[in-house]
Amino acid sequence: MVTRADVASLANVSPAVVSYVINGGPRPVSREARARVNAAIEALDYRPNAVASALRGGSTKNVGLLIPSPVNPYFAELAEVIEHELLQAGYLLSIGITHEDAKLQRTHVRSLIDRRVDGLLLISSDALAKIREHKEQLPPIVVVDRVDDTDSTSCVHVDNIQGAATAVEHLQSWGHRRIACISGPWPLRTSKDRVQGWREQQRRASAPHSPDLVAQGAFTPQGGAEAATSLLSPEHRMPGYDVPTAVFVSSDAQAHGVLHACSSLGLRVPEDISIVSFDGTQSARFTQPPLTTLRQPLKDIGASAVRLLLARIASPKEPKETLVFQGNLVVGGSCAPPKGCPGTVP
Repeated sequence: MVTRADVASLANVSPAVVSYVINGGPRPVSREARARVNAAIEALDYRPNAVASALRGGSTKNVGLLIPSPVNPYFAELAEVIEHELLQAGYLLSIGITHEDAKLQRTHVRSLIDRRVDGLLLISSDALAKIREHKEQLPPIVVVDRVDDTDSTSCVHVDNIQGAATAVEHLQSWGHRRIACISGPWPLRTSKDRVQGWREQQRRASAPHSPDLVAQGAFTPQGGAEAATSLLSPEHRMPGYDVPTAVFVSSDAQAHGVLHACSSLGLRVPEDISIVSFDGTQSARFTQPPLTTLRQPLKDIGASAVRLLLARIASPKEPKETLVFQGNLVVGGSCAPPKGCPGTVP
């Protein structure tokens, strides 16, 4: 392993001068000596120990990000936006995948703290609640895509209630009244808010909104397929249960599974059942048919989260800030009037 002494020997300077160049001080270094040190670092492919540098200079220029799963295209696309914004600011990103598991969340947080990351971005308010016992050693934190109800942590998210209501209103405009809802896992705040948006919009239209029209599932294709089967399969229907003519799905990832379940059940989309999903990921464009979806402003959410975190890193006593963005509907080909209703194109 190349050491600082090796760099000093090649550059014909003392190890202390190498440290001054790497750490930007505390003593000045001549232009000629700095050039020799940088040339030696490049020639030897020397990599300073980031943690050791942090102990001296207070920064690793590294940020940790916890995401539930890269299988969900929304989380993958959001992570890509965040990484781009951090790179522009001179920071690197370390990602931990939590699978919404409390023990794994704590393990990742401890690991990131041990590596002295400058800040944490959490796509999980539940993870934040479970790691508060480490508060005395936690770096600055921003919660992304989830709501944090405490007074201390900044968060950035979309208006889930209004977004869900907009999606359901679109289905209503096609003539649908019996609209089912596939939610995310409970008791996740995001899941609750999207169900609330569905319920409130159905109430406004004096349309059915009973609990038997709601099915829960993980934010995955499998979760969506299982929830859709419970709502639409003849084997799962109770006596007197009327089949929905449309489904509001709480994520694009779930909607992939819903499309698969509909195909397995012999239901055509949108001829037999209409679908509107939530997230607006790139994957929604490439389903068959393309999904109508409530798009979250990923670039704005990711960029704002990074901005808030870097502000907290620079000034840890910055007051909490909550940013709420509005989504917009992207019309695909997954909606049509219910059977027997001529309907009109919205």
